[in-house]
Amino acid sequence: MLSFNLFSILVINILACIYAEKVCEISTICGNAASIRSQMIAVRVEQERHGELLDDLTQKLDSCLSKTGVETKLYGKSCAEPSVLTQNSEINVIVVPEYSKHPFVVACDQLSHGGGWTLILRRTDGSEDFFRDWNDYKNGFGKLENEFFLGLDKLHAMTTAEQQELLVLLEDNEGDRRYQKYDNFRIGSEENGFALESLGNNSGNAGDALATHLGQKFTTKDRDNDKHATVNCAINYSSAWWYNACHHSNLAGKYGDNAHGKGINWYQFKGHTYSLKRAQMMIRPKKQCH
Repeated sequence: MLSFNLFSILVINILACIYAEKVCEISTICGNAASIRSQMIAVRVEQERHGELLDDLTQKLDSCLSKTGVETKLYGKSCAEPSVLTQNSEINVIVVPEYSKHPFVVACDQLSHGGGWTLILRRTDGSEDFFRDWNDYKNGFGKLENEFFLGLDKLHAMTTAEQQELLVLLEDNEGDRRYQKYDNFRIGSEENGFALESLGNNSGNAGDALATHLGQKFTTKDRDNDKHATVNCAINYSSAWWYNACHHSNLAGKYGDNAHGKGINWYQFKGHTYSLKRAQMMIRPKKQCH
């Protein structure tokens, strides 16, 4: 009994010391709150200053290029538009004024179907979690060199600024590769739920698995915009998409999951119980015939 009491006292003393240390940490943080806040403000100001310096540099370079008669810009508006910095590169820096005056990085495909494509979604190995909330899909996530989603805000800006083609590339586990192409892909604004407003005419050998989603708003696990009467399709299928009630395509599905409707599905190619090995979606400005 004596040894048990000594052990209990020892444990209580250790817990008391840990608690005291935590209290001290919290007290230190609170005591330095003003200092921490001022440092955060200083960092924010410095970031804004760097942004202004980059804007000024961009304007000066554009001015120099215009004086020399060079038509190539410092930044293009897509992977189809050559730029001084990253011409014909797999990684490009573009500016879409309808989205932001600041440039952002995108992944390009310069080989498939004539090149000039800006990738908006890529699935390759299941390394990225696509069962995410509205803000993640709005802003984009993942790694450009592997699995990612570009972001609905950017998609809306790019597809409303000029008419875009959409190319969907698919591959099953046996190496069978298919594609489907749409000639007028457009995404609505956030106020309209980032709806799939237009697809245009389509062609290819994968089959049209987007037709049933035309006009549908985007649905995530925390934003139920689908047409299903009783469930949130995003939760039901551990994904996010322009669900109807629910889907014929589900390229943000769970990698490798062959349960009905849960995997990376393209119904007209492999049905609802086959999760594809690879899937890519990419856009480029449609060439206008004059």
